[in-house]
Amino acid sequence: MSERVNYDRIAPTFDTRYAHGLYNDLTQALRAFIEAERPDRVLEAGCGTGYWLAALSAIAPRIEGLDFSHEMLRKAHERKLPGGLVRATANVLPFRDRSFDLIFCVNALHHFGQFQDFIIEARRVLRPGGTLAILGMDPHHGRDSWCVYDYFPETRAIDLARYPSSGTIMDAMLRAGFDSVECRTACRFAADRTGEQVFDDPELQRRGCSQMALLTDEQYAAGIARMKAAISEAHPGESPIFRADIAMLMQFGRIGR
Repeated sequence: MSERVNYDRIAPTFDTRYAHGLYNDLTQALRAFIEAERPDRVLEAGCGTGYWLAALSAIAPRIEGLDFSHEMLRKAHERKLPGGLVRATANVLPFRDRSFDLIFCVNALHHFGQFQDFIIEARRVLRPGGTLAILGMDPHHGRDSWCVYDYFPETRAIDLARYPSSGTIMDAMLRAGFDSVECRTACRFAADRTGEQVFDDPELQRRGCSQMALLTDEQYAAGIARMKAAISEAHPGESPIFRADIAMLMQFGRIGR
């Protein structure tokens, strides 16, 4: 198992995950949050192919993106986004103090290595009254259902090792000097696929998501074989249901004016 996902390799097919509407509720939650915050200048850390930048540009015209993957940024450039794009690590933000009103990241914090450094850097480059919002799943609370964990059991251990818990994130925000910190459920990723339909899930492909990408070829093949066995062993006229019901949490910290 590799320690880091090669997003240059994943970039060409990364956006297939957005084709089936699973992320629509998260888009609406982000839009509502930004409309309520009314920031002037916004940064997305870990912007990838620029999907969220494009989705939010109409309500946040001064929105910029940062990512370390050259190929992900190349895909973002193809969107002809109005704001700037920077190749850099999130743990050393290449911006002056007090540059932004809002910094957010979606499903990216677990890729930042020492994520506490990112939170400290975010605190530095946020203006008084600014906000840091971190959105993602938390496998530590154990209340979600996901067929990936059931049929590819190595992925659960992978995620427990690399995802900080929501409480850990909030503690890091407080230590970094944020004046108020909250956590809420932004939305839920909920989708059931019956029988063979599961193999149409773009995130179930060999490198469709970081969980799949971090498996060995043998581990991935074994998980697919388990799914196929569950389908073939079902009673006649019945098909197994492969479920995803995952809370997308948003931890956000604010700086006093």
